[in-house]
Amino acid sequence: MEYVALGCRSLVALLFLVSAASKLRSKGAYAGFLAATRRLAPSWPPFRVAAAAVVAAELAIVVLVAVPGTVRAGFALALGLLAAFTWAILAALRRAERAPCACFGASDRPLGHGHVARNLILMAVSALGLLMYAPVTGDVAAMLTAVATGAVAAIVVALGDDLIDLFSPTA
Repeated sequence: MEYVALGCRSLVALLFLVSAASKLRSKGAYAGFLAATRRLAPSWPPFRVAAAAVVAAELAIVVLVAVPGTVRAGFALALGLLAAFTWAILAALRRAERAPCACFGASDRPLGHGHVARNLILMAVSALGLLMYAPVTGDVAAMLTAVATGAVAAIVVALGDDLIDLFSPTA
């Protein structure tokens, strides 16, 4: 079971690294993320503080799940952040806000129930990693397979909106 947890660690670390990097890659990317944060949390005046806290939490998750002594804290932080993201998306959907998702960089796909489902799945992955974490020892090939599987899953999730657009019928 430690290999399942290792795959979860790989997925969560890479996904939050991609998420933070997509927001920090340029001034324009961060400005777009600020605008998205403002749209998602319009009643929350310190949206700039919230945006900076999101990026800091994403980077903290990457470090925490990578360091053996802090893995559980990293998964717990991931669960909390994903719950906050899910709440913000649901609140936006209730307001009929159709802002594009700024989760992994710029996207034209508006927020929807698919984003909620994605976050619930990622919360389940984080909970699984939290519950199953154990130091990994043993078969190097199994460890590499677990890490690679988590990395591939993270790439699929990060490119999810693009993949949906690619395979959707055009209007």
